[in-house]
Amino acid sequence: MIKAQNLVAGQWQDNLKASTFYTLNPITNKPLPTQFQEASSSQIHDALIKASTIYESYASTSFKVRIEFLQSIQKELNKSSNDILKTYQEESALPSPRAEGEFQRTIDQIQRYIELLEEGTFIQPKINTSGPDLRKILYPIGPIAVFGASNFPLAFSTAGGDTISVLASGCPLIVKAHPYHAGTSALVAEAILKAISYCGLPKEIFSHLGGVSHRIGGELVSHPLLKGVGFTGSLSGGKALYDLSQKREEPIPVFAEMGSVNPILITEKRLLTDKNLSETLANSIAQGTGQFCTNPGMIILCDPQGISKITSKVIDHLSKMILPPMVHINIEKNYLLQLDKLQENEAVKLVRTSSSNSAIGVVSAEDVLKNKKLTEEIFGPFSLFVECKSMNQLKDLVKIIPGQLTATILAHKDDHSELVPLVTQLKNKVGRLLFEGVPTGVAVNQAMQHGGPYPASTDGRYTSIGTDAIYRWLRPITFQDCPNTLLPPILQNENPLKIYRLINGQLTKDTL
Repeated sequence: MIKAQNLVAGQWQDNLKASTFYTLNPITNKPLPTQFQEASSSQIHDALIKASTIYESYASTSFKVRIEFLQSIQKELNKSSNDILKTYQEESALPSPRAEGEFQRTIDQIQRYIELLEEGTFIQPKINTSGPDLRKILYPIGPIAVFGASNFPLAFSTAGGDTISVLASGCPLIVKAHPYHAGTSALVAEAILKAISYCGLPKEIFSHLGGVSHRIGGELVSHPLLKGVGFTGSLSGGKALYDLSQKREEPIPVFAEMGSVNPILITEKRLLTDKNLSETLANSIAQGTGQFCTNPGMIILCDPQGISKITSKVIDHLSKMILPPMVHINIEKNYLLQLDKLQENEAVKLVRTSSSNSAIGVVSAEDVLKNKKLTEEIFGPFSLFVECKSMNQLKDLVKIIPGQLTATILAHKDDHSELVPLVTQLKNKVGRLLFEGVPTGVAVNQAMQHGGPYPASTDGRYTSIGTDAIYRWLRPITFQDCPNTLLPPILQNENPLKIYRLINGQLTKDTL
């Protein structure tokens, strides 16, 4: 059964005076049965008070305890998978293969953090015994709030990469569930709660708060006991949370991943020789009904002779696709509103398909250079095709494109010697630079970077995908001339955890 209440410090709390809301079925646009309660100010305060009280205890838990906890979350999710997947599809209208794939990705992400804890060196123990005895590790920073994303009801939600990285780090967690998939989120929250109980951990380490009002997020971020924020969503939402965090008496980090147009740059030779290019681009534009943060929202073509038929071919492919509805009517309304606004621009030729909401725009590089607003994201199954007359013009475009999650260079092998200046430009604009394929889809591993210079994210040094995401919730602390018995186990002379440490510049498992 789906819990309609708020989970406050491990307790489902009923509040008959709470404002209520429903999730909608995107196919029918009718409300689903469960009436959810919005979190009250007192519940937000209570969650943070109790998370702060238990913080030091949870931060001091062993890696072994956290491994068992994450394994228990996996088991509880698998036990509840039927109910979770059923509710996921009711709330998102995403097809069964997407639901099952995202569920498995969620399980796999947890496994990557289990492996990280088993290996142990992410905490970066460093010891220097020449001069003062200095011993440094990374330590959890405190209670963290994570905001569930609208476009990934599982992988970027209550047991997604952000949240699991928090729990693996040793920080207490407060989840602000996304209202578009509140039921899916509540079922996952119940699975996490059962795992906490099974492992005998303090229930105060986890809260799950719901609601539609922006008040909830504002009160969470402004609360003096909160120490960090994870967010995946719009530029306006992420920037608002970041601004709030910096106005606090104690500013805190907000790691917001806020979207991107993920430009694909195509050289003339590749444009004329790649027979599969139009189908590849169309599939990428339409994937997930365009609701991936790595959706290619801008495709820049170097077509000096103006002979490429790529735009008409892409539209032809898109016209044959039947796409699921967007995950919520409000997202769809905003997308269609942006297309209507774009259609008013006489410089842009907008082509919409009759089979779905997919569309492409066609514009000259000269007009984009005159109007930088054309480089802004339109969230949905859309891409703006920008026609360039030369590689120099293409490079001029790159100069005005703001920070991105990704950029892709699709070139013929004969072009490689000429790409160095372009690569030099782009590597300062993005978190991930591709040279084959399309940006949609990410590999969940330590080498992945999912974040980029502003406005793609608020701090391009960090990632929200892959196990390096854990570093957002840790800070360095050095113990100087500390008695051995007072040191954290990982820094003690005996090295009881038997993991690699950097001792006087040498990586070793040796004792001291």
